Amino acid sequence: MKDKDTSTAADITLGKRLREYRKSHGLRLADLGKKLGMSVSAISKIENGKMSLNFNSVLRIAEELSIPIASLVGPETDKLLGGRRAITRNGEGHLFSHDRWDMETLCDDMTQKQNVFWRMRVKCRNLEDYGEFSTHPGEEFLYILEGEMDLYTELYKPVRLKEGDSICFDGMTPHAYIAVSDKDPLVLMSNTIG
Repeated sequence: MKDKDTSTAADITLGKRLREYRKSHGLRLADLGKKLGMSVSAISKIENGKMSLNFNSVLRIAEELSIPIASLVGPETDKLLGGRRAITRNGEGHLFSHDRWDMETLCDDMTQKQNVFWRMRVKCRNLEDYGEFSTHPGEEFLYILEGEMDLYTELYKPVRLKEGDSICFDGMTPHAYIAVSDKDPLVLMSNTIG
């Protein structure tokens, strides 16, 4: 995290949505700060678009609040337009790294969309390193491009997914991805926003 002198559209969107979340849940700045392990000053700066957060920080906030990251940073979805398109050239998406995975955004130049698309490289090799399972509202779709991974959920036995396999599931089901092939699996992922 770093303070900024100028606000970007992404900073303002994140701040607005964090404030909406806080108010809709009846939380004071101090309550949200305690929940996220952040100072009141930091929460206020984020809500006012005066602090820029890296992807891992936004991801951590989304996980702590059990909301999809796209609902914090994605575009408004109430005015969808027809005839839209988006292109991501090979290797030109924004790359975000985490201990569990590397994720590259796909088609993120399209505004007002209902899904967020990722190319994900699963790096985690065991549940102990994965930590707390992920949860978020909406649906999640995975298509295995190469390699093999196990999808762990709290409701079902682990399922092995191989190249060409796909799955769609409720994101509120706590879940974890574990790489099992020699090479880290490559996965196409889509999450609904909201």
